[in-house]
Amino acid sequence: MSTTKRVKAEPLTDAEIDTLLENLTSDEIEKLLEDVDPDDTHMPPSARCTYSCQKAPTGPFNKKKLLNYIYDQAKNTPDKVDYVPHVPGTVLGTKWVPPQQETLADQEFELDFELGDEIEMALGDASMSDMIDLAGIMGLHSMINQEQYHHAVGAKTFGKEVDADLGWDGITKATPLKCYAAEPPNLTDPVEVLEKIKSCDEEQKEVNLNNVEVSEKQFLEIFEALKGNTVLNNLSLSNTSLTDWAAANLCHTLENNDAIETINLESNCIMPQTLSKLFESLNATESIKEFKAMNQAAQVLGNRVEMAITKSIENNKTLLKVGMQFEFNDCQNRVAVHLQKNLDRIRIKRIAAKLAERENSGYFMYPSVQPGGTIPQQDKEWTKAGSPESEYEYYYSDEE
Repeated sequence: MSTTKRVKAEPLTDAEIDTLLENLTSDEIEKLLEDVDPDDTHMPPSARCTYSCQKAPTGPFNKKKLLNYIYDQAKNTPDKVDYVPHVPGTVLGTKWVPPQQETLADQEFELDFELGDEIEMALGDASMSDMIDLAGIMGLHSMINQEQYHHAVGAKTFGKEVDADLGWDGITKATPLKCYAAEPPNLTDPVEVLEKIKSCDEEQKEVNLNNVEVSEKQFLEIFEALKGNTVLNNLSLSNTSLTDWAAANLCHTLENNDAIETINLESNCIMPQTLSKLFESLNATESIKEFKAMNQAAQVLGNRVEMAITKSIENNKTLLKVGMQFEFNDCQNRVAVHLQKNLDRIRIKRIAAKLAERENSGYFMYPSVQPGGTIPQQDKEWTKAGSPESEYEYYYSDEE
């Protein structure tokens, strides 16, 4: 058994490579260059191209003259003469026709089920209503649309005429979409609204500037006029490009106006810090019952801003609805619980007023009052506490 020794080849040094290249001839170097990979990105494009022109240059390179020569050659070269003249509309040769493929609709299927003599006799004697009930048991009602089902059931129950296109024998079709007319644009004039607010017009109880282009200067004038207005109770400024500076001025308006009850500032450009100041300004008068401020330019408010908004809402005893999207569950749950407490305060006040009315009318009698006797007057009245000790703010006057 003969054994062969494997010789390990060591990489050549730079000096050895230079020595080999010096001993090569020009023809050998050209053949060596032809074996270069054209997709090798480590080599320049001129070295990767195997084409080499041996002709001597006829003159300096002129791109404009070269393009003119190519255009002249293209124009002067005659077209090949067609042996068969071209006639529009005629087909030369054999026209390709795609082969006809047989579809499932063209095929005839014969279904052969052996259900048994008893089942075939029962199905043969079954009426249409029995077949419908059987289809309902098998869950085939989901294969029809709602209009078909209600029409067929109505025809079966109330004896209405059955439409062949909508009954059980009809074809299931998609219900066409209903086309609704587009809403008319908001034609409210901000200048006219400003004049009515300044004059405290009794009929101007609601301002709707949704989808109206209002400048920042007009916003500042409207907010300044609202400080002395005691009539307006609903302000809607959705999608009006309300800037952050104008929203900051709105904070001062809310601190001085106790007549506004509903504010809508959705789809505007209010920053999170200014939004936190808006909620804080609601606690100055505590007259706002509904505040909406979703879909602002900054979608993410941050934990610090959401906690500040939550604390401002928890200090407010009249806010009932808040249109905000909270990222953190803690803030969302705390706001929801506090709004429910505010609703409970209103419910307790309403129940107390009903009880007091019944006592005064004699419908609800005290146990100590005999029939025909006088009803004692209630010495204590329900008033609003300034600093409630518990969750509910309505106490007797002497307990505040």
